Amino acid sequence: MNYFLLFLVTILQNGSFTLVSRARNSDSILFHAIASVLSNGIWFIVVRQVTQKDPNTVLLGVVYTLGAVTGSILMHYLSMNYFEKWFKKK
Repeated sequence: MNYFLLFLVTILQNGSFTLVSRARNSDSILFHAIASVLSNGIWFIVVRQVTQKDPNTVLLGVVYTLGAVTGSILMHYLSMNYFEKWFKKK
């Protein structure tokens, strides 16, 4: 298994999940719809990576957890500072 690829895809998946959570509280249905499509689409890729047979499940768990935390925190920051301003009612 390519651990670096798993790390990157997990960042994207958890970042998009965080974006959906924040988009739910926005004024824009379009923002929520885009975030939801991203989150669910990337989720399939992560599941495929995680369900492959890998003898080193501890390393797999560490890589997944680091990617998840990184993606969540990064998207929280980006959402607060950029995306939510773009989709705010005027």
